[in-house]
Amino acid sequence: MTSPPAPAEPRIARPRSRLGTRLAVVLMPLVILPLIFMGAAAYLRSQELLQQQVVSRLTSATVADSRSFRAWVLAREDRLNLTVQSVAIRQALDAVFSGGPDAVLLSGLAPLSAGEQALFSEILLVDADATVLAATDRAKQGAVLPLLQNGTLPLESVGTVASYDDSLLGPGVFALVTSVPVQTPEGAVEAYLVGVSGDQQIMPLLRQMQGFWPKQGAFEEDAGYAYILMAPDKIVRLPEYLFATAPEVLLGQTHPIFELALRSDAGDAEYDAISGEPVLATYEWIADQNVGIVLEVPEAEVFGGLGSLAPFTVGLALLALMVCFIVVLVATDRLLRPLGQLAEFADRISRGEWGHRVPETSDDEIGALATSFNRMADDLSGLYGSLEARVEERTRQVRTAAEVAHAVTSTPNLDDLLRRAVDLIRDRFGYYHVTIFMLDETGANAVVRESTGEIGQLMKARGHSLAVGSPSVIGWVTANNQGRIATDVGRDPIHLKNELLPETRSEAAVPLQVAGTVLGALDVQSKELNAFSPEALEVLQALADQLSTAIQNARLAQDSALAAERARLLTAVTGQFGGLMDVERVLETAAHTLHRVLGQPEIIITLAPDVGASTDGGDGRG
Repeated sequence: MTSPPAPAEPRIARPRSRLGTRLAVVLMPLVILPLIFMGAAAYLRSQELLQQQVVSRLTSATVADSRSFRAWVLAREDRLNLTVQSVAIRQALDAVFSGGPDAVLLSGLAPLSAGEQALFSEILLVDADATVLAATDRAKQGAVLPLLQNGTLPLESVGTVASYDDSLLGPGVFALVTSVPVQTPEGAVEAYLVGVSGDQQIMPLLRQMQGFWPKQGAFEEDAGYAYILMAPDKIVRLPEYLFATAPEVLLGQTHPIFELALRSDAGDAEYDAISGEPVLATYEWIADQNVGIVLEVPEAEVFGGLGSLAPFTVGLALLALMVCFIVVLVATDRLLRPLGQLAEFADRISRGEWGHRVPETSDDEIGALATSFNRMADDLSGLYGSLEARVEERTRQVRTAAEVAHAVTSTPNLDDLLRRAVDLIRDRFGYYHVTIFMLDETGANAVVRESTGEIGQLMKARGHSLAVGSPSVIGWVTANNQGRIATDVGRDPIHLKNELLPETRSEAAVPLQVAGTVLGALDVQSKELNAFSPEALEVLQALADQLSTAIQNARLAQDSALAAERARLLTAVTGQFGGLMDVERVLETAAHTLHRVLGQPEIIITLAPDVGASTDGGDGRG
């Protein structure tokens, strides 16, 4: 006879990969990502600071150009104003107004529109009706100046406006037109002296506005660009070819500055220029002339130097990644060695070896972890025993419910069935009180049909009832056809306190229903808080479903018995009438039979009068 083989030593699960390597792989993103974020933050901050510096320089240049433009305009306005006030010009004007020749006037105004430093390209003397009285260009004498006629130029003061495509000044011509009112000694405006600054004056102004952003290189050149905006949709700028003599005017432009100027007279913005390249720009809107000065610098020129930060950031990240990987590999090989014991412990516990423990050999985190594992093993051992007890308790509940259901369903009489049901549920489950509510004929109220103890009989005698849907546990259960638990009746919002049951601390109720039709409710109460769990509610519901079927069957049986009794009674009564032909004899026999069958002390049978009897004095025979 051979001895049984010795039990095999449990196989310990071995790790398939080193934790140190995996930890290094995990930590690498934790190192590289902060470096990437810091590099990106440094790049964005540098870009922001550089942009602030560029905006500051552009703003200063824009202010300088705006001042130059205003000074340019003011110089022309002052010169015309002084010209009008001179005695010689005044005498010449008087001669022109009196109908004399305009040669003296034009000879006096010629220096303003001739020579290398000419302030105006032409001079016009216009009367109050906007008709040109005299002009350096004699071909325009007698014509009408639209800028005065439509009120674009100020009528009562010195002013300068931008003009394009004016019918008098010429098609496609951009000019700045300055007018000075000519007043009589009494102060009345009798004419206007108008100076037109055309291409010869505009081109030097545009060139003066350039050169604010030098581009470094073998040959220094301007990277920025400055131009004038004329509302509502025109751009006046220097042409790209070198030897141009007139500014270039772009029409129908939806420039972003036009919209920005409506909100602020000065500011900065980022947008795509007319050429399509992104630019950084500043502007200042000059309301008196209804024009704007715009300075633009390509973003590629502004932020070009920031590109060198990217290789540095990538190199730093790669270096940190390599150092982190090596350090983690070396450190984890030593620090994580005790984790092998913990892995063995976990494997043995998973096999049900609740007595196995981890050696507590250190006082560091690993030692604390070993202590926690040992404590966890104690807790798991206790929890396993508790689970077995709970399974046993649940099994006992199910077994008890099946026993109660069998005892109840074996009782054919409905009243006996309900009485036995509440008593068995109370005794077997150890509840404080058990009640069965049944819906009345209207279905609006749940009435106590059976209840345990003397208190239950008192509630039954009083006809205690609760309305369906009322603020009570029974009202809620019958209205919603769902079970409900009140773990603490003192805090449950819909629990309705019953003075006859003062010791109730928790309550549970489940509906009695067949095929979705609510018949009533089974209510159980306990003296303990939190006496009912969801599992207990499931057991009660299963019991209530069997009880509902038994109630339905008992009702059907009672209805069948009542119908049979009525049929038997009808047969007994009608059987006595056989062979009787006399009415009085029939009635007498029927009365005696009903008295004997129904057990009533007195039976009275009354015949209705003959509805066909004569009422006109006849003998009353039918």
